[in-house]
Amino acid sequence: MYQSVMCSAIISRMDSKSLRTGGALLVSGQALQALAAFGVNLVLVRFLMPEDFGRFALILAGASLTYGAVSLRINVLVIRSSEARFDQMARERYFTALFLETVIATFIVVAWLAVFTSATVLEIGLVLAIGVRNWTEHNKAFYERSMPYKRLAALETGVAISAHIVALFLVINIGGVAVLILREIFLTAAGLAGLWMIGGLTMMKVRWLSWAEFKQIFQEAKGIWLDGVLEGSFQQLTIILAGLLGGERIAGLFFQAQRLAVVPHQILAPIAGRIAPNWFGRTEDPKRRIAGRDRLLLGLSVPLLVVGMATVLFADPIVPWLFGAKWANSAPLLAAMAGMVVFLSLFEILKTYCWTTQQVPILLRGRLAQYAGLIGMMAFSLPGWLQTDMALAAGLSVSYISAFAVLLFSLKFYERRRSY
Repeated sequence: MYQSVMCSAIISRMDSKSLRTGGALLVSGQALQALAAFGVNLVLVRFLMPEDFGRFALILAGASLTYGAVSLRINVLVIRSSEARFDQMARERYFTALFLETVIATFIVVAWLAVFTSATVLEIGLVLAIGVRNWTEHNKAFYERSMPYKRLAALETGVAISAHIVALFLVINIGGVAVLILREIFLTAAGLAGLWMIGGLTMMKVRWLSWAEFKQIFQEAKGIWLDGVLEGSFQQLTIILAGLLGGERIAGLFFQAQRLAVVPHQILAPIAGRIAPNWFGRTEDPKRRIAGRDRLLLGLSVPLLVVGMATVLFADPIVPWLFGAKWANSAPLLAAMAGMVVFLSLFEILKTYCWTTQQVPILLRGRLAQYAGLIGMMAFSLPGWLQTDMALAAGLSVSYISAFAVLLFSLKFYERRRSY
């Protein structure tokens, strides 16, 4: 609640009443979603084993990695386009590129599952659901340009809470890893239907794109695409590494700890990933844009530091008490991720700032620091100084601290040279 009020106060300095209201609703909606997810997860972990979560997490990570590698981040291109450039031809070009990348990525993942794994029908259904959701989330950008955050907040909160209720019903009556997959399928279907019902689904004719148009889109997206690949690879590779090095049980424990660690960012994600970049893209005065960015970082850093300290102090007694003894080994992993708890949202704000202001080369310095932090901590596991899962967890903390520090310093250095 405190974070929601803080974010509303910060947004109020940025722009119009509609933006303030919509932003506050999005954050409040995310807080409700996080609360519902946490409550339902308390039930799921009592019925399911770490291995169940591990299998689900590994398939989810592999599919997300592929979609991340193929996606040109059409939603970012749509959001940051000026009104003058966003004509009908541009809309059709972006819509067609989104359709093609979704089809290509889905074919790759389904073929991989069919040939190299013993995937079930439900697991293939999970991949298809991820593909449709990827298309829906990018398609939403056409609608989101007009900042209809009240409607989107109501829709997204209702869909997410409904999916958690469905999962609760299924785990009590069916059980097994199928519950996690069916929840994702329902979430995708309900999200798509809901967006269509509020008039937020954009449909256009898919047309043939010329080679010149392909080159134009890639030129616009190449920096964002490279950063997106690095980001997606980083997030998903930690889960995959946990599974490869420790098996499905360790992957499940790691997945659960990481899921808890990202709850603060889940609440703040509308600010960091949607409202802030939309405002950055509409604000032409560089000094005003930088001032707004810095106020946002400062306002969020205090509550995030408090949450980070609480994570270190209380993870060990609270996790096994809430989740049960079989999840006790997730507690030290969560404590080791405290740096991620604090700096993930702060880094995401700087990332979207760089995306919107087309300063991706500066952002890539932060990405390099992010990977260096993870690899550096993983090196401690080679001589046996840290267990592999603890090295991965600590690596997440060090990586986000390093990425934020390097990126902020680089931006400030550049801005001083430009005399902003």
